[in-house]
Amino acid sequence: MKSMLKMFILKHLSSKPMSGYDIMKEWEQILGYKPSAGAVYPTLKGLENDGFIKGVKKGRKTLYHLAPKGKNFIEEIIKIKQEFYEKMHSHILATAEIFNDRDLKMFCKREGMFKKYPLLLKIILKLEEIEEEKARAILKKIYEELKKCKGLRKCKGKL
Repeated sequence: MKSMLKMFILKHLSSKPMSGYDIMKEWEQILGYKPSAGAVYPTLKGLENDGFIKGVKKGRKTLYHLAPKGKNFIEEIIKIKQEFYEKMHSHILATAEIFNDRDLKMFCKREGMFKKYPLLLKIILKLEEIEEEKARAILKKIYEELKKCKGLRKCKGKL
């Protein structure tokens, strides 16, 4: 979790300065659980000591923002995002194998579909951003087009 927490902090500080408390609230809102202060504050201190972020005291709070080294790091991570996803996928698959978790194995197979069809993941993420009724209508259109396709050659260029 520590490396994910670091990435989360750097990503969110790239958009605005935040306090440790702000980061914990953001994490909770997005991921559904609150990280401990015992994880967040030492991570912030470590990132600051390593030159990735800079903290500025504002009353009782410390507001953190990205230092140039942190900005460069985020830019590099964006460039290697696909490699990061592949490593994460292999870690999940290894975990599924170690614990013989069928559900996790099925999840990984579905995730493999996103690798094979990267546009599929983009579609899903965009659907999350629009009204449910409109998303259902779009999916229905896609499904109807796919039903028309009996073979790959017939569909080429239609979708």
